[in-house]
Amino acid sequence: MMLWIWLGVIIVTAIIELVTIDLVSIWFTLGGIGALIAYALGLNQTIQIIIFIILSVICIGISRPLAKKYLRTQTVSTNYDRVIGQHGLVLKRIDADTRGEVKVLSMEWSASSVDNSTLEEGDYCEILAVEGVHLVVKKLINKGERK
Repeated sequence: MMLWIWLGVIIVTAIIELVTIDLVSIWFTLGGIGALIAYALGLNQTIQIIIFIILSVICIGISRPLAKKYLRTQTVSTNYDRVIGQHGLVLKRIDADTRGEVKVLSMEWSASSVDNSTLEEGDYCEILAVEGVHLVVKKLINKGERK
């Protein structure tokens, strides 16, 4: 009976791996092969299951980090983060309740204030972060102004 179970595990997990191409079941295929070898050597059912689990976990532990490192696909650099740290000009008022607009590096972005302070049209700000499609900014204090 265990012969058919291990063959089934190997075939099903191999098919899943071939269909998904995402390293989701190859470890269980290898664990199943190890358990099938244990079956062929006449080891009892408990030892076969232990070998299956141990081999699967070892394969996951070794191959998953390597695969994630070397198989990174479709990473598209958009350079959106280049605006972080830049100074921008407020085009539309920003306050606690409303997002405004900021022009930075010749592009217009919607923006909100990091501390919900009000930035008036014409103020200058520093871009602290990009959250989704809007900027998080803080007002730059002019030399004559107080905080």
